[in-house]
Amino acid sequence: MTRMRTVDAAVKILEIEGATQTFDLPGAAINPFYSAMRAHGGIRHLLARYVEGASHMAEGYTRAAPGNIGVCIGTSGPAGTDMVTGLYSASADSIPILAITGQAPVDKLHKEDFQAVDIAAIAAPVTKMAMTVLEPGQVPGAFAKAFHLMRSGRPGPVLIDLPIDVQLAEIDFVPAAYAPLPVYKPAATHTQIAKALDMLVTAQRPVIIAGGGIINADAAELLVELAEVLDVPVVPTLMGWGTIPDDHRLAAGMVGLQTAHRYGNATLLESDFVLGIGNRWANRHTGGLDTYRRGRRFVHIDIEPTQIGRVFAPDLGIVSDAKAALELLVAAASKRRAAGDLPDWAGWVHDCQERKRTMHRKTHFDDIPIKPQRVYEEMNRAFGRNARYVTAIGLSQIAGGQFLQVFKPRHWINCGQAGPLGWTVPAALGVVAADPTATVVGCRVTTTSSSSSKNSPSARNSTCPTSMSWSTTPTSG
Repeated sequence: MTRMRTVDAAVKILEIEGATQTFDLPGAAINPFYSAMRAHGGIRHLLARYVEGASHMAEGYTRAAPGNIGVCIGTSGPAGTDMVTGLYSASADSIPILAITGQAPVDKLHKEDFQAVDIAAIAAPVTKMAMTVLEPGQVPGAFAKAFHLMRSGRPGPVLIDLPIDVQLAEIDFVPAAYAPLPVYKPAATHTQIAKALDMLVTAQRPVIIAGGGIINADAAELLVELAEVLDVPVVPTLMGWGTIPDDHRLAAGMVGLQTAHRYGNATLLESDFVLGIGNRWANRHTGGLDTYRRGRRFVHIDIEPTQIGRVFAPDLGIVSDAKAALELLVAAASKRRAAGDLPDWAGWVHDCQERKRTMHRKTHFDDIPIKPQRVYEEMNRAFGRNARYVTAIGLSQIAGGQFLQVFKPRHWINCGQAGPLGWTVPAALGVVAADPTATVVGCRVTTTSSSSSKNSPSARNSTCPTSMSWSTTPTSG
């Protein structure tokens, strides 16, 4: 057996699990972990200027590429509480990040010692697991379980809290004998998929709602293939924007109260059947449920069992990873197409395309001072098809959803449900860390600038994203 400190074992596990980029702010209670990272040399780390920013950097890193898991590291006490906002944002949007915190010695816990806060209890509601490791021998298992949970089922964040004496303790650990735990993802059955298609083929005006679960599953190409086989329009959610290119003939625009397209709303209201994949029927997408649901049937496919029926009961609910479901849908739909068993929806598609052609919002204003609509028109022209846009909550997100153009998955990166101010710049830095050669454009309103700018020194020490900000309100038209 190989004898080593628990932190050395933990760093080895990070390397084996492929989590080799961290975002952090050191402190005394976590310094042993840093000494292990320095000794082994396989982990890259980007120094943040505040710990919440490190958690948002980890989010951006995860969101930027399939398989990425961003890691944020901080010391004891307030470092952990500062991470909670990032953990909440990640949990709300189904984003796996790993938070690692230092802690007071085990014998000082629950004695109101310096910075000895019960961070596991605080973080529990916004993580898949929050654990203070009390026994050195449990460290490898805690990290193995963390990666298993982050990747299994609905993705989400985990926090591991390491008392300093646990970090320094030695254990027997053989890196070559370590293996990641198997990942569990539910999959639709052939019977369920056949039932969904049986319902779809009775519709006259069907649409597919493409949610962020498709991006998490790295299944955007399968979505486009399904849409093309069926010849059915696709409505992406805000989290699913980029699953189908905006200029694809079957891209029908986004739906909702704010981040929506006029033609998308009009198409949804004309539809009579909705197939939702990897989405959660968020209220900013649905608006009033009476209007959203009236006159149409719903099939809902989602990886999380408790999402089925959470907002409203669909006509058919299927618990499945989006990729697994789409693979079966494409295969089954292709067989029906070859057999001539799919309806001809060409007229419906033409109507959707006509709405898309005629119902765009105006962007070409010559006003001085310049209107945000014109800013976004110029951004589309200047940054092109390969830009990665990063935005937090507020007017930058609303106007971006209305006026930007997105052509690829993971090229619209936004905090969807939680919406913390100050998210944009650190998240954009995380995207840059994941894809240093990309054109990364951070969009923010001026009210978030002071929070975001805390990480400006980090930006100057890396490939800096472009940052756009303004304070005017886009018109409702």
